[in-house]
Amino acid sequence: SGGKGTYLTMPPATGVIPRRDGRRSTLTVEMGLNVPDPDLRARAELSRPRLNAALNEVVRNTARSLLPGRAPDLDLLTRSLQGATDRVLGRAGAVVLLGSVIVL
Repeated sequence: SGGKGTYLTMPPATGVIPRRDGRRSTLTVEMGLNVPDPDLRARAELSRPRLNAALNEVVRNTARSLLPGRAPDLDLLTRSLQGATDRVLGRAGAVVLLGSVIVL
């Protein structure tokens, strides 16, 4: 999944939300990265597998901590995704942009 210009589309990340009745819900997050710096964008392209793994881990942890019937805290989710992105890339400069956040 490529992007145009400075935007890199990332694959959707999902996590399972456990429920008391034994059933499960799913949290799906669609996002991309705005990476205006060409050198950092090249690093992000090369780091896609690590970025995908890190972003999926954040979404899985967020889903696991959700209380039944509650919406995720989008500010906290965005900060967590941004922190994971910065760690993988080794510096700030790639901005996480949320597309949709769906709980089913």
